[in-house]
Amino acid sequence: MITMDQHDNQCKGLEERHGRYENGCDDRCDVCCLKGHLSKVTRAFKMLSGYTQAVQRTTDETTLLDEACKTIVDAGGYMMAWVGYAACDSEKSVKPVAAAGTGIDYVAEIRLSWGDNPLGQGPTGAAIRTGKPAVSRDIRTCPFFWPWKEAAVKLGYVSAIALPLICDDTIIGALNVYSDDPEAFDDDEIDLLSEIASVMSFGIVAIRMRTERWRAQEEVLRSWRILRVTLDGIVRAMAAVTELRDPYTAGHQDRVGLLAQAIASELGLSSHVVEGVSIAGRVHDLGKVYVPIQILSKPSLLTPVEYSLVKVHSEAGYEVLKNIEFPWPVSKAVLQHHERMDGSGYPQGLTGSDILPEARIIAVADTVEAMSNDRPYRPAPGIEAALDEISTKAGRAYDPDVAQACVRLFKEGRFRFPPDAPGIRPRST
Repeated sequence: MITMDQHDNQCKGLEERHGRYENGCDDRCDVCCLKGHLSKVTRAFKMLSGYTQAVQRTTDETTLLDEACKTIVDAGGYMMAWVGYAACDSEKSVKPVAAAGTGIDYVAEIRLSWGDNPLGQGPTGAAIRTGKPAVSRDIRTCPFFWPWKEAAVKLGYVSAIALPLICDDTIIGALNVYSDDPEAFDDDEIDLLSEIASVMSFGIVAIRMRTERWRAQEEVLRSWRILRVTLDGIVRAMAAVTELRDPYTAGHQDRVGLLAQAIASELGLSSHVVEGVSIAGRVHDLGKVYVPIQILSKPSLLTPVEYSLVKVHSEAGYEVLKNIEFPWPVSKAVLQHHERMDGSGYPQGLTGSDILPEARIIAVADTVEAMSNDRPYRPAPGIEAALDEISTKAGRAYDPDVAQACVRLFKEGRFRFPPDAPGIRPRST
């Protein structure tokens, strides 16, 4: 016989065991939910990570979208993914641009529209038209999917979702994802794929901006190449005008430009600066067109008055060049190429760092080239004498770094004037 106390104790035991069972069920449910949530987070991370990496390494839009579709299929576990762009034609057709997964030929064979017509009632057309995700949870029974149902069912597709791709507030197309599971696209999955589509849209914008920037850069480079050819022709024409009036210095400016360019490179200056030095060297004596020809070709030493007229040529060259918008300080380099480090030069008597680096380089190149050529009033002293001149006066008249760079180029045999240059003496050995 069971007493009331024993009965109460048995009931309490059953209640406790039942409670533990219910708690155990709750715990197991929590674990299952947690695992499911963790699985979705992991898939989302893999898809987003894969796409982000694709954006960073890809240089064209089609490749980016192909990689995005592949990532969605591989990391997301879907049967197939494809991207279609909305065409602005009379049929408002949807043009497939990328696909990955099972049965991608299906995408090429079907006809789709984003217009309000029979071919635009499926998920793709609806997503593009409305700007919202559109789902067919069961392709086999969905009335809006009938134009493509037979081909889709043969491939094993059961459900599909389309998500709008919105770039700069404009719907450009849709991301389409297919699954063999009718429960694949619940609310959480729609939110996840919407985030993927949003990130894809940002990636498309980034690629387009990058491509546009590259195109702009290419156009700038093309224009610059044309400009350089034009500029080179102008520089040659200006140099020719000068040298026609002074046959004794024929080729002088070109040779100064060559040596100045070599010195600038030896000093480790940027290619942009090196090019500017070369240009300035090739027109540094342009102002001599204002000096009377009788003075330029005089076979004896110049009088102080005549020399003062010659000295005007650097300022005259500056006046001619200052209004030309070179990407380098060409006019100032021409103005200063007779300045000297100790202030003994002209026309402004500048010293040290007040003289442009380009002008300091041209000063050395001009001296060396001039001493390598015969002049009406003297024979050429020669290269060795020229190198001795700039070495002796380095730090006083000439920038010591520039002088040393010039000497190295000649001593190490890494530069010599063109052998057919008029008036050039062979190098001493």
